Amino acid sequence: MRTYLKQKTWIVLTFMFFYFLIEVIAFAWLDFVLLPKDFLVDLIFVLFVASVVFIIPSNLISWIYVSFWLILLNIVFLVNANIYTGYYELFTLQQFKLIGEATDILNLDYVFIETFLPFFGVLIVYFILIKVLKRRFLSVRPRPSRKTFVGSLFIFLIVTFSLLFLLSADRIKPFSLYNSDLNSTTLRRSSMEKYGLLPYYFKEADLLYFSDVNEEYQTPSEEHVSSEFNGLLSGYNIFTILIESAQAYTVHPVLTPNLYKMTQEGLFFPNHYSENKSNVSELIGIVGHYPTQSFVPEDYNYNFESSLPKILRPEYETAFFHDNNDTFYSRKTLYPMVGFEHLYFHDQIFPETPRWEWSVGMPLDSETATQMLPLLNITDKPFYYYWATLLTHGPYNESEKNSQIFEDFGYYDLIEQEEEKGTWVNPLIEYDQEDQDRMKFYQAGMMDFDKALGIIMDDLAAKGKLDKTLFILYGDHSPYYYHLNKKVVMSPDEDFAHYYMDYYKSFFTIYNEDLTNAYLNAGHSDNIIEKFVSPYAIVPTVYDLLGIDYNNVFMLSDHVFSQKHEIFYTNKTTAFFDNLIYSDDGETITYQKELVSPDYYEYFTGEAQKIINKINLINEYYLNTRVPVN
Repeated sequence: MRTYLKQKTWIVLTFMFFYFLIEVIAFAWLDFVLLPKDFLVDLIFVLFVASVVFIIPSNLISWIYVSFWLILLNIVFLVNANIYTGYYELFTLQQFKLIGEATDILNLDYVFIETFLPFFGVLIVYFILIKVLKRRFLSVRPRPSRKTFVGSLFIFLIVTFSLLFLLSADRIKPFSLYNSDLNSTTLRRSSMEKYGLLPYYFKEADLLYFSDVNEEYQTPSEEHVSSEFNGLLSGYNIFTILIESAQAYTVHPVLTPNLYKMTQEGLFFPNHYSENKSNVSELIGIVGHYPTQSFVPEDYNYNFESSLPKILRPEYETAFFHDNNDTFYSRKTLYPMVGFEHLYFHDQIFPETPRWEWSVGMPLDSETATQMLPLLNITDKPFYYYWATLLTHGPYNESEKNSQIFEDFGYYDLIEQEEEKGTWVNPLIEYDQEDQDRMKFYQAGMMDFDKALGIIMDDLAAKGKLDKTLFILYGDHSPYYYHLNKKVVMSPDEDFAHYYMDYYKSFFTIYNEDLTNAYLNAGHSDNIIEKFVSPYAIVPTVYDLLGIDYNNVFMLSDHVFSQKHEIFYTNKTTAFFDNLIYSDDGETITYQKELVSPDYYEYFTGEAQKIINKINLINEYYLNTRVPVN
């Protein structure tokens, strides 16, 4: 029995050594501290997983068991390293549902070769060490007797019950905090750094798939504060456009005249920040929030009682437009629940044309807008339309088809003309020619969107509806392919970190002449609103301008006219920031752009905690009001 236990102990120690080695490498790559802050929680989980070895009679199966876990954890490192290197996000179990969709857009721009070096390095060292251990310490193969097995089972049970006792011990602070933590998915980055890989993903699985329903649940409510423009645009049309990866530095009086007009004659927000996946930014601009757990539209029906299309119907005609497959991001399943009456995806917008391929090139936004025109204004009701564009998504300058079209349309010639005049300067002028060409490709894409915007505006003007339409245009996230936007905000010799908030600045404007005139007549000197804003402000702003009451508990921001200083929560990096402070957990300062006062820091952390509390209420709402799909 002594030999048997000795060999099992060697296997357990090997597993623990390589687990912590993988974790140290992962933490270093993700800019975490060396080991989890609550290391005891991590250690208990590792021991719990490893203790199974003692009741596996075969050493071979024991090695297979621990190897499975180590390879799985190494893959978790690899995925996290690639996602974080690409666009500063961490892997979540919810991304499993995107596997089929991700293969549709997968290309080498998402893969970073340097991440494979530690991945394969760990595996090579691991299997070499197994051979050494088998030769020196595990060469003897004792046949476990019944006594040996009973003894091993006894040890396993003792270890297991001891670990379970510790994990459920409310009097031991690290474990009590871990057990009661409802914010792990909301604060993914800080939670992973706090608990470690295994505890974090166990906790995420628990929150996502095993949360309890409160049978006595009642929806909370909170009143909103109206602006001085409340009801100003009552009955007006609403046209919201999410411009893929839009940045304000692409707006130019000659290259993008329609966007320029909107920023000059509408309300322009130069300090708009947005950093989420497109589907998250979409829902935020439609509903006012995005749940961080217990949200599976494929399996449940949800009641989006705060959403714009749900509240505006039946008085408004509501429609969603996006030139992609309807299954991408589960839009076909999700958006009828959100309240849209009409959904127009590729098969409806281009019924005679097979869907485009990512590797070949996306259709022009101007073509999509032209195809959308017969689908607009199909009733005499006022309308609420939402269009999520595609062309500027990226990658940039890889599609020969799009490059040739941009050339044929004269986009590149116009860019070069303005460049020669000195009225347009390539934001990547300090970088090599390849990066400069990518920026020109991106700029040409924005020019084509501008053309699409003109097509829609001209159609509404011809129908006599332009003056009574409020346009809301915003970007979902930065252009992250090839780290394009990172290179814009940083010079070539500067280092970059995920917490530099300027990287997340995005385009945002609201356009309606009646609104602009009212704003200027209210005593404001110009149309530029400098306050820090985010897409969370869209829904409460629309409700306020339409004069519609709403439940403020579902809104993570006030309307744009509020005097309150907002901070932004990003589902992507699961952090809080404004234009001065960035925090991974809402309590500690990860980065500050300039020194802030204790009062300002207290305000920031207080607002972050309010957002966390609201997110918990929102998660609880979706958990307790969902209905399983039959």
